[in-house]
Amino acid sequence: MDDEMEHSDFQIGVEFLTEAGRWRCTDVGTRTIAAIRLDLDHDRMWYEGPPYAIVEHVFDEEGIAACRRAPNEPHYDDSGKSSLVIKSRLAGEFGTRSED
Repeated sequence: MDDEMEHSDFQIGVEFLTEAGRWRCTDVGTRTIAAIRLDLDHDRMWYEGPPYAIVEHVFDEEGIAACRRAPNEPHYDDSGKSSLVIKSRLAGEFGTRSED
């Protein structure tokens, strides 16, 4: 396939996809790469490094074989956003604690 990646495709800063999500390469070894996962709930400062505020994961040859090229612009599927139910927490919602 056209989007499959090989070890030679990786360099520091290259972003790629796995079934777990979007990643950024942080180091390239002889047979492995290291990368950080780019989650939506982290502050962007966490992705600046080294050192990084989040865990770096190592991909071996088998892990690299499962990597796919990422599009230049991240795309996030928010199609379920309209079905989210948001409830406000009112002071008395959970009852009150009585003092002895």
